[in-house]
Amino acid sequence: MRRLLAIALVATTSFGCSIYKAATAPPPIAVDQVKTGISRSEVMSVLGTPKASDVVREERTDVYEFIDGFDSATKFRIVPYIAADFFTIGLAELVLWPMEVALLQGSEGRAVVTYGDDNRAKTVVVLKRDGSPWRKPENEMVSSSKGSP
Repeated sequence: MRRLLAIALVATTSFGCSIYKAATAPPPIAVDQVKTGISRSEVMSVLGTPKASDVVREERTDVYEFIDGFDSATKFRIVPYIAADFFTIGLAELVLWPMEVALLQGSEGRAVVTYGDDNRAKTVVVLKRDGSPWRKPENEMVSSSKGSP
């Protein structure tokens, strides 16, 4: 009887956590639009308010932190979550919630943008959370053909 009561308690307290996380997941960010030559207001419209901003010798440097989420169509994963919660009396949350938090909340990134005196981006560096480049530059494509001249 106690085991059943414990299961019911866990089910009722965790019911909907994965649904909430899926519904409030961050949207995608058009990081590719942030490039040299665009205005500071355009950068802020894509990346939001800078986390830090500094001016040295008439050159502004802004640091942005962002989470690049998934398309809003992926929020339809809520439907199977509701079904799983219903048919398992909430026990599916023991699997769905950690999966939602670990895999489906988007990629964290950081951008450092330096502006000239005209408030246009002079340099743009966008990195993943681990410090690796956000996207591989197009000129670094590796050829897979062997023995070709």
